[in-house]
Amino acid sequence: MSPHVAKFIRTYPTFRPSVIQNLFIVLGAIIQAKTVNLYELRDEVGKLLEKCKTKSDSHYRRLTRFFTLNSDSLLWACILEYALSLVGRTTNQCYLDATEWSIGKFKLHCLVLAVDYQCVAIPVYFKLYQHKGVLSQQERIAFMESANRFCQLTDSVIIADREFIGDDWFVHFYTASLDFIVRLRKGQYKHQLVGNRHYETLEKRARKKGKASALIVIDGFRFRLWIVKNANRTDKEPLIYILTTILGKRDTPDLYRLRWKIETLFKHLKTNGYNLEDLRLTELSKIRLLVSLVVLAYIIAILMALDARKTRPVSKNYYKDGTSFDRISMFKEGQSLLKQSFITVWQLLEIIQYINIKASVPIPNWRLNVQ
Repeated sequence: MSPHVAKFIRTYPTFRPSVIQNLFIVLGAIIQAKTVNLYELRDEVGKLLEKCKTKSDSHYRRLTRFFTLNSDSLLWACILEYALSLVGRTTNQCYLDATEWSIGKFKLHCLVLAVDYQCVAIPVYFKLYQHKGVLSQQERIAFMESANRFCQLTDSVIIADREFIGDDWFVHFYTASLDFIVRLRKGQYKHQLVGNRHYETLEKRARKKGKASALIVIDGFRFRLWIVKNANRTDKEPLIYILTTILGKRDTPDLYRLRWKIETLFKHLKTNGYNLEDLRLTELSKIRLLVSLVVLAYIIAILMALDARKTRPVSKNYYKDGTSFDRISMFKEGQSLLKQSFITVWQLLEIIQYINIKASVPIPNWRLNVQ
């Protein structure tokens, strides 16, 4: 057995060696098939194990047994912790958003917290809900409390869109010593401006100068309201309204523009990458385990691309306004390189070692106290 697997087993001795081996088999199958549909993944298992003569139904039973036996354990948290150990924390800039889709009549809502790593949104924590639409403030607060215990978010800045609003929600960030930058709807907190500031005057100044701000008070706590001219001229909304706990920095609202990175993350995890919408499981615990493996696959692909770009910079497209974009995304490049680099699960583990990925340290007990 690969030394890499042995390290993983010694780190998490509560799991049998066969569980850890099957974990990497499922991981390799997801990378090769670019899907999470177990019926399609079964065809990859034989190649990964070099057992092509074994019937595909046997491989399918192996996959379903892995999720049945391990979905109620903390294996998902161990996988997520292991994934996070590969990248560490190089920034405190985070993005919060949700994505949802249907599995027949089953409505799945996935709330994700991502960190900005090498200019790419990397998922660091998630929670699944059988729910459609916006979550309540209490559900979001509970999510942030769990994420804070798991990821140690102290001094982080959480950037989110306008469905993440509410007085209790905003005040929670003060009590948790966290900062946020959240987009508001027009007119919100119009009558809570501090001093003699007028909402319409701020809008007029924003149209003329590009941005304007004022303080507001919610439940005795001070926040800064920014009104910013929308740089996207095709957008139907000429002004963007932003609320933040950061009171003094003038460039704070500019960070909101980076929120699109988590939308790109969702695109890669869903339609453009591992096709999460191919999911056919309807038990949240099983889905949670599967999503944690997708997160691990995504992070390895990003690291694969970063390693390749050290010696072979990616081509770029340049535009008249001076901006430039990679011709191929970090994820698509890494996923392509990763998929071509292994056939067996043992080769996959050798690749992980080659790009200098080390097994994680044991999980502290407080990190396992998640829901």
